[in-house]
Amino acid sequence: MNRKIRSSILLLITAIIWGLAFVAQTAGMEHLGPYTFTAARSFVACIFLLITHFIFKKSKMIDYNNEYSLEKSIKGGFICGLVFTLAINLQQIGLSFTTTGKASFITALYIVFIPIIGLFLGRRPDLKLVICIIIALVGTFIMSVRGELSVNIGDIEVMLSAFMFAIHMMLMSEFSQNTNSIIVSLVQFLVCAILSLVAAMFKEVIDMDGILKSYVTILYVGILSSGVGFTLQIMALKDLDTVIASMISSLESIFGAIFGWLILGQAMEGREIFGAFLIFIATLFAQLPINKIFNRIKESKS
Repeated sequence: MNRKIRSSILLLITAIIWGLAFVAQTAGMEHLGPYTFTAARSFVACIFLLITHFIFKKSKMIDYNNEYSLEKSIKGGFICGLVFTLAINLQQIGLSFTTTGKASFITALYIVFIPIIGLFLGRRPDLKLVICIIIALVGTFIMSVRGELSVNIGDIEVMLSAFMFAIHMMLMSEFSQNTNSIIVSLVQFLVCAILSLVAAMFKEVIDMDGILKSYVTILYVGILSSGVGFTLQIMALKDLDTVIASMISSLESIFGAIFGWLILGQAMEGREIFGAFLIFIATLFAQLPINKIFNRIKESKS
């Protein structure tokens, strides 16, 4: 199988996992503060990834004889962990002051921030990707936002979160090369767990009873969304352009809506279905090798 196709499939699986995580987080946050919830899910992710690392190494399911830099893996995990901690906690705090629909649209701005940041780094996206980004944003807006779009402190915090998520994905793309994906992810969540726990100790009351009540959602988000999802994302970024990867990842909004309908009974309206369709089309179009198709057409005519 082509490596880019395989990586696209990995990101699609990740988007499904993250889509269901929206339901889990909605349930889990009923009993816990944002820092406590983030710390708990991150510690679970660390335990899962540590066990996974030793199992894979012992059983040789992954060829650990392949060369990779342990120093770069740890460094990458630490740096990504710092940025991820800011991003995820800004998002959780912002959700306390703004609506879920507005937060979903603002968070999706990371697919715009990535090429914008890339411009300052000398990376110019082609016209096809620019068009796809615009279509995806329009689709997200149609699907997520209702009523008047105003800006408050929560909107600003979620926007800062989206900006940090864009930086986070670009950093993961950088540290996906010559590194061990599991080690990078493990260190990342260890950093996030420690920093979020410290913040929770100062900002919240850590309630063990609330943690026990939320254990199912913590386990799901910790193991699948954090441990599996972000590790698959790092693996996929080894072979995919960051902008394209971000657009595939944005499909989590569609799966989130689907699982919300199936599990929580939150049915999608006509405009939401149309918005989801636009996102899907934009993501699909971004994967098509348009230039190669046009070149083949020209060659066939000549």
